[in-house]
Amino acid sequence: MTDERPVILWAHARSLSTVFERPFLQLEQEFHVIHEPFVPIGLAYKSNNEELLNRIQPPKTTDPITFKHHFTPSLNEMLTPHYYNDDQTKPLRVFVKDLATIFLSASEGNPLRSKEVLLKFKHTFLIRNPVKSVKSYYKAAISTYKVWDDANVPSSERIVLFSAKDIGLKESRALYDLIKGITEEEIPLVDADDLIRDPEKVMRRYCKMIGAEFKREMLEWKAEKVEHWDVKIPNVYHVPDLYNIWHKNSAKSTGFNKFVNKEEEEIEYPQYVYDIIDDNKPHYEYLHQYKINV
Repeated sequence: MTDERPVILWAHARSLSTVFERPFLQLEQEFHVIHEPFVPIGLAYKSNNEELLNRIQPPKTTDPITFKHHFTPSLNEMLTPHYYNDDQTKPLRVFVKDLATIFLSASEGNPLRSKEVLLKFKHTFLIRNPVKSVKSYYKAAISTYKVWDDANVPSSERIVLFSAKDIGLKESRALYDLIKGITEEEIPLVDADDLIRDPEKVMRRYCKMIGAEFKREMLEWKAEKVEHWDVKIPNVYHVPDLYNIWHKNSAKSTGFNKFVNKEEEEIEYPQYVYDIIDDNKPHYEYLHQYKINV
């Protein structure tokens, strides 16, 4: 039986997850891509943004998932049928990318973690060596702080972007174990280094594991701004330059092994960045053993 469940890519900060959306954006007649539906809600929790949270409507009794939670409407949107050009003879499979840490935190002690909910989706993971991902995250965060300083953004409208608890590899590990234990399904897990080194082999294997047909169009794309990456959140990330900080390399990329990554130019890092890298290595190495091998 063909697996048509929505595919969720669970990622951590700066794991190349945004560029991972590009192959699926290429196949617009086959996939409906949803970019980080939980991130605005997670940021609203972090910044106490009641304005955004109060706009979230409770589920209807006819929805696939009916328990009340801020994430429920997003989950129901993933489960809603989508069609290419609204042609009901051309159904689209949903592909979603979001952060493991946000879902893990929000799901504690509620039905988001139930087998009934988790089995409605095909779960996959992306990881990246913390030597690269943590340094990248630090640089993006300090660049954001500078933009906020230059724009005189008041302290009340800022959030802490870089800290040991925001890296996400520990949470990716916990969520991977949680989903595997509850669903008892094989979980496709991609290492970003493999994706850069041999994108065709990795994507072929990934597609096979999610029940999708691999196509060569998934390997190359145009360098361009992707509008749905430009998430607008009241009182958070409201300075225009922030898109260029967080998504510029993904926007300039034309393929995984042609990834524009000027952010990797080295700077001087404080010692706590290296401490965070060391703390996250065990979680990365644990997940690394389950990765797709090519």
